[in-house]
Amino acid sequence: MSSVRLTTTMREKIAKNALSKSGVTEEINRLQDARNELARDARVFALGGKEKADKADGIILKLNKLAKEFAELGCHADVGTSRSASIYLAVSGRRIGWIHYGKDEKGRDLYLITPHRDLCMFGADHEITKRFDEIADAEAKAEKRKKDIEATVWAALNSVTTIKRLIELWPESKELLPPEAENSRSALPALKVEDLNRMIGLPTEQVA
Repeated sequence: MSSVRLTTTMREKIAKNALSKSGVTEEINRLQDARNELARDARVFALGGKEKADKADGIILKLNKLAKEFAELGCHADVGTSRSASIYLAVSGRRIGWIHYGKDEKGRDLYLITPHRDLCMFGADHEITKRFDEIADAEAKAEKRKKDIEATVWAALNSVTTIKRLIELWPESKELLPPEAENSRSALPALKVEDLNRMIGLPTEQVA
């Protein structure tokens, strides 16, 4: 029963599970959240602080309400051009480009009053610049780790053609098999895969 062929779809799911197990996927998602938060904070700084940002948000709410009243009268008023889902950021003389604000509780893009890009330039000593550099450095390290894991996992996956052989080669991979794969409980003595297991965090019992 363990001679089930290792399909491309199964390989992709195992590789994805390996990334999730390693914690790198969660780390990349966490850093994306940090980048979104940075964009929102940069917006507040560029608008002159929280009080002014709140005032701007209050004004746009009033304008939207007036636009709705205009529409009820058969007229049209466009007040949405000042809102954006991202901010164009420059730090320490480097134009980073557009950084998204993130999503709301319903998973929709956040659209916020956004200052002109000329106001979104922060010096080397500014808090926004320092935070951006920390996030960018952590992202680079996480992406490198992700690529290293993917390369090593795919090398193992591409070296076999069946679930049985995969488990013989790498017994701990049983934790990574998708539900549709038959999980073999009989494994022959494994090859040395300690480095791969350490990268991903297998087996769970030893990590805990």
